[in-house]
Amino acid sequence: MSSFALRLGSMRNFSEDVTHMPVIKDPEVQNVFKDLMAASWDELPYSVVQDAKKALSKDTDDKAGQEALKNVFCAAEAAEEFGGVLLSIKMELDDSVGVSGENVKPLSNELADALKTVYQRYTTYLDAFGPDETYLRKKVETELGSKMIYLKMRCSGLGSEWGKITVLGTSGLSGSYVEQRA
Repeated sequence: MSSFALRLGSMRNFSEDVTHMPVIKDPEVQNVFKDLMAASWDELPYSVVQDAKKALSKDTDDKAGQEALKNVFCAAEAAEEFGGVLLSIKMELDDSVGVSGENVKPLSNELADALKTVYQRYTTYLDAFGPDETYLRKKVETELGSKMIYLKMRCSGLGSEWGKITVLGTSGLSGSYVEQRA
């Protein structure tokens, strides 16, 4: 029998072997955690920030859940701040060469150094996530990856390492969506 025939009629769960979210027992902490993961980190909603601060300061037995929430909240704040830096570089780049690229010229040394620095900080930040934080790394890649790719598309002569930037967290990480569906 072929392997296809053996699989015919069997059920495969798509979430099988994918890194899961942390177990959070406190319902309030869990709801804020989900709100943070669902929100755009371009500009964190005020209500979500207030709910996160409240849930982090609350007295609960679920210390592990609060720690997971704290990690997501810190990552969200860092991504929001870093996104602002990327937006500033984008605006500087647009001012330098024009929005449609009508004034194409070599990058200034200052702008080239800024691009190198943001790339190094981006990759260092992503590498700092542990194996149990894959969900958080993917969220950061999703939030910041598109801004990094925009900068990459606007500039020629960037190193080949910029090709490793992804948006959907499908960069061959353990548990990536593409890897799991293959």
